[in-house]
Amino acid sequence: MENLKNIIQKEVEKIWPQAKKNISKFNKDASRLLKKSEKDMEVISKKIKTGVDKLVGKAKREELYYELGKAVAAKLTSDQLKNTNISRIHKEILAISRNLKK
Repeated sequence: MENLKNIIQKEVEKIWPQAKKNISKFNKDASRLLKKSEKDMEVISKKIKTGVDKLVGKAKREELYYELGKAVAAKLTSDQLKNTNISRIHKEILAISRNLKK
């Protein structure tokens, strides 16, 4: 039994330096990969935030255009409705409004 223990210990002592070296290399590679992934995630996160901020700004702008349009439409006079462009847009808005109410 003691002989088997010695044989196993000698074999472990032979392979341990290389195994230790491989484990250390794996640890360094894993750390480097994690740091790179972290940096990539930060870049992606910033791009997403920028995109979301742009979408929020566009939505706010569209909301303001809508509010402006409502305010202007309420003040239209019969003379202004004679303008074909304004009249066409006004009719389209009324038609869409009717369809939305259904």
